[in-house]
Amino acid sequence: MPPFEAFMTPIKDPMSQTAIVGVLLFILLDFLLGLGGAIMTSTFSSEKMRAGLLHKYTELCAVAMGCILDGILAGGLELEFQPVLLATCAYVILMEVGSVLELVKKYNPDAEGLVGWLTSRVMPKGGEIANG
Repeated sequence: MPPFEAFMTPIKDPMSQTAIVGVLLFILLDFLLGLGGAIMTSTFSSEKMRAGLLHKYTELCAVAMGCILDGILAGGLELEFQPVLLATCAYVILMEVGSVLELVKKYNPDAEGLVGWLTSRVMPKGGEIANG
């Protein structure tokens, strides 16, 4: 396999494409929900937006890193799936789901019940993961 073709293997895989599109959609959902909530509550801050966009950029860089690492693996091991890329995408998606749930809870008091319970179990204090 030519060297550059190995790096395209993760991107050509339908499962990986689904994971990457999932990451992009959750990033977009989180961005739109945060922007809409900030505008509606008159708390929009360009500084906060830049910080949020930097976080999204670093998440996309992590996905790119997963593609590169899986390309390295594909070039030498010829795996049938992309373990690093899929694990990276799953992690980013879980972070975005948590962020979306926090925003839903913040901007919709009626969602306090289930959303509040879920976010308190997953991220009880300052984003720390719960131990059980």
